[in-house]
Amino acid sequence: MKIAAFYENILEGRLDLGISEEEALKQACEAGMERIYIGYPNLHAQEETLLPLFARLGIEVEGLHAFFDFGMKPEDEGYRDVIDPAKKAGARNVLLVPGMIRKENALSFEAQREHMAKAMEKAVAYGKKQGIDVGMEDFDGKAAPFSSIDGLKWFLDRIPGLSCCFDTGNFVVYEEDALLAFETFQEKITVVHIKDRAASPLHPDDRPFVTEKGTSLYPAPAGQGMMPILEIIKRLDKKGFSGTLVAELYGCRPKYMLEGILDSVRWLKKAIQ
Repeated sequence: MKIAAFYENILEGRLDLGISEEEALKQACEAGMERIYIGYPNLHAQEETLLPLFARLGIEVEGLHAFFDFGMKPEDEGYRDVIDPAKKAGARNVLLVPGMIRKENALSFEAQREHMAKAMEKAVAYGKKQGIDVGMEDFDGKAAPFSSIDGLKWFLDRIPGLSCCFDTGNFVVYEEDALLAFETFQEKITVVHIKDRAASPLHPDDRPFVTEKGTSLYPAPAGQGMMPILEIIKRLDKKGFSGTLVAELYGCRPKYMLEGILDSVRWLKKAIQ
């Protein structure tokens, strides 16, 4: 297994600390990061500087992630604009978030979800032609029709070739069992987002995530929260998983963001050894 981190987390942390991008990435590499996971907008805006920087530091691009509104725009082929640069960057996969359900719209839930599925099916087919794996995750938004086990399963069962970008900390939306989710999707997992959650804030001003049942959970570096991450890694290892674990940390105060990501990377390095 390889270790990656979200570029956006590193960016937010280093901006607050006032250090250079190169210095922050070097620190992440020293902690054990080998690959980077980056949002399409950031790569698109800085491709000419970021790709050479990654190459100079020996960082591979694991994947790109991007948001769409396929529920309202099923004809949108913007996925091509994500898949093509992913191929150019040497990425292995892209995560596409197909949109949120708009309750105020005249289209029904079922119609919007069908639109998302049709667009994703085309994206998967295009990705296959380009040699890029296209996946969806258990997004932690209540308006996402794929934030629960059954919701994500509906898409994965319906769309041939669609993979699962498994997020260890996102099934908490409906307080579902992450290990049950893992067993449900294990055969389709190609990349794993390592996100932990804590019952109380670790830093002042950490932003809570409130579940559907009203429970407040707080961001935590990997291994410092309540998610069964180590057990998931053990099960991945038992299955012979050779993909990437991506450290992810959103919601904490920017002052602690970079150190939190570095802590996550260090913990992951020990966990897989």
